[in-house]
Amino acid sequence: MNLQHILVVIEPDSEEQPALARATDLAKLADCRLELILADHSPYLDDGFYFDPMQAKELRQQHGERRLTELENIAEPLRDQGLEVSCTTAWGNPPHNEIISRIKSSNPSLVIKATRHHNKVARLLLSNSDWELIRHCAAPLMLVKTEPWQSHPKILTAVDPYHVHDKPASLDNKLIAESKYLATLAEGEVHLFHSNWVPPLSGVYALVHDVQLDVDLLHKLAESNAIEESHCHWSSDEIVKSLPEAVEQLGINLVVMGAMSRSRLDEFLLGNTAERVLDSLECDVLLFRPN
Repeated sequence: MNLQHILVVIEPDSEEQPALARATDLAKLADCRLELILADHSPYLDDGFYFDPMQAKELRQQHGERRLTELENIAEPLRDQGLEVSCTTAWGNPPHNEIISRIKSSNPSLVIKATRHHNKVARLLLSNSDWELIRHCAAPLMLVKTEPWQSHPKILTAVDPYHVHDKPASLDNKLIAESKYLATLAEGEVHLFHSNWVPPLSGVYALVHDVQLDVDLLHKLAESNAIEESHCHWSSDEIVKSLPEAVEQLGINLVVMGAMSRSRLDEFLLGNTAERVLDSLECDVLLFRPN
């Protein structure tokens, strides 16, 4: 990543800002600058909802000025600590489109956003800004939960030595390289995880696969990236179940994984899996796309 510019998504009207806390720690380690963005929308300030267009425009401007003042108040203590911090506000419906637009124009090294548990009703009825960012964010995306990292964080990289699902062979090496970069910054350690779960045949009989081949391929990938075998973890259970279990057992602070979509069907399947994994994990998640 070569961290130089971190874009932090600030949660409107929230006292807790876990994304900002994580970004501040990384900015100090990497000596990079921060950009705080607050994007929101209220239908009450749309033209013609309660006010005529001229009044609505003026009220939106006042609203934006208040939001910018809020960001500057957040940024000032960080500047006192020696960090370079800039502030950006945006107005739009939905707000995540404004964030995506800013990402494209500012080209940050990393985007950090807080995420919370999404219930089934929210998945069915509401637009999930986290998932929209997963699909459209042009930069590496870190989704942060509330738990702080330990002093020497553990990073778990989800890899696929088989390169199934048309995954480019270079992606695993990229994920590992980025994980090692962060581990070096934070004086942490990198672990590899692979789930070789396959759906049951006709919904009844599980397909048979070569366990030893799975393990050998994982160890070969680890060796080529200077990761010790004791930091390799393999499971035949579905990733939605096995990955959270590995995170809990190993005390992982950050999961690093790839984000890809190639078709409407893939977008649906990847979205379904990503949301279920995000809701199941209690640690941060960092998503990368292929080069």
